[in-house]
Amino acid sequence: MDFGRTNSSAIIANPAAGHSPHIDEKASDWGGVESDILYYLSDVSQLEAFADKAANAEQLSLLLEPFLDNAQKYFEAMQKLADGQVTWTELRKQFGSKVANAIAKIRKLNAEFGSEMELLDAKDRATMLKVEAKRQNGLTEIAHDLTQDLQAEMWRHQNKMEAIGNKGVVAEQRQSIQAGLRAKRQELLNR
Repeated sequence: MDFGRTNSSAIIANPAAGHSPHIDEKASDWGGVESDILYYLSDVSQLEAFADKAANAEQLSLLLEPFLDNAQKYFEAMQKLADGQVTWTELRKQFGSKVANAIAKIRKLNAEFGSEMELLDAKDRATMLKVEAKRQNGLTEIAHDLTQDLQAEMWRHQNKMEAIGNKGVVAEQRQSIQAGLRAKRQELLNR
């Protein structure tokens, strides 16, 4: 090899470049660049072209960075929405357990009522009225407790759903802004 020539046809070969043909192929396909840096170092015009590509890539990365930041915020909002769905599933489980507990209490009261009624004598109707009043009071108390529990849980859930809904509106606004920015960027790139 003649190092004294100034002709651009003299190329210095990198002996390690052939060991990664798959990477070389992807570098050529994706970036339109040669995988062997010595290709650019051996020719000034090739080196200038490579510098131009690097500057364009840097400019593109600066333009894409705000979009990537918005995408990250969008995915964080989606994660919060998914967490809200998990909370709703847990609320449903809590409602189910409270209803089941109320049903168990009602069955217990009914069983007690039945056994007490068996013990009553036909003559002692006053005791029967007392037992019935006790049963009715117990049922009323259970219904009141269950209603309060369900209303409190529903109120908490509605507040969470409103917060999730507000996040959805914000995400839609972000998407429309992003679409507008993409259109403007496309116009700039078309120019």
